[in-house]
This record gives sequence, C-alpha cells and structure tokens, in this order.
Amino acid sequence: MRNLKIVAVVLILLLGASFLSFSYISRSAGTLTAQLDRVERSVQDGKWQEAGNELKTAQASWEKTKYWWTILLNHQEIDNIDISMSRVQKYIETKGAVLSLGELSTLRMLVDHVSDNEAFNVRNIL
Repeated sequence: MRNLKIVAVVLILLLGASFLSFSYISRSAGTLTAQLDRVERSVQDGKWQEAGNELKTAQASWEKTKYWWTILLNHQEIDNIDISMSRVQKYIETKGAVLSLGELSTLRMLVDHVSDNEAFNVRNIL
C-alpha cells in the first residue's frame, strides 16, 4: 500500500511539472509570436526603423525565453529559431521586404511548432 502511495505521488508530481512546463512554453511562444507580428506589420508598412526596434524587443524576449526552453526542449528547435532570428535581422538591416516577410513567416512557424509539439494530445503521445 505504501508503494502505491509513493507511485501515485510521483505520478502526480510528474504530471504537474509537465503541465507547468507546457503552460510556460505556450505562454512564451504566444508572446514571441505577438512580437513577431508587430515586426511583420512594420515591414509591410515599410517602417524599417520601427521594424528593427520591434525585432530588438523580440530578440531580448527570446534571449530570456531561450534560457528556460533549453532546459525543457530539444536544442535543435532552439538552434533553428536562433538561425531564423539572425536571418530576419540581416534582412531588415538591408531592407529586403520579401526576404524579411518570408523569414518572419518561417520564424513564426518554428515558434508555433515548438508549442504544438509540447501540447498534450494523442498525436504527441503515439
């Protein structure tokens, strides 16, 4: 009976930790996506200075988020986001609208992909 209680407590702790980590990843991905949307709107409007400033804000947010994501996630996903973030920065610096918008779309997809992969659903369990 005692072993059953220990197993139940450990299981509850694991499920709780999983829920908390998913909640954090989902929230931080949503924040980052919203910031990238602001960058995209600035690029579409041709406001390059504003786009650069918004991107710096997104990069600062990403640096804080990345610390915790490295503990919780596959590093390949994080590396892909870093690479895409660097590309967007250069495309905005050179005022390449088409390339900036394309890479912003890729970056948003990468961030959303991380959140989707961590969700509790049958597809991720099997």
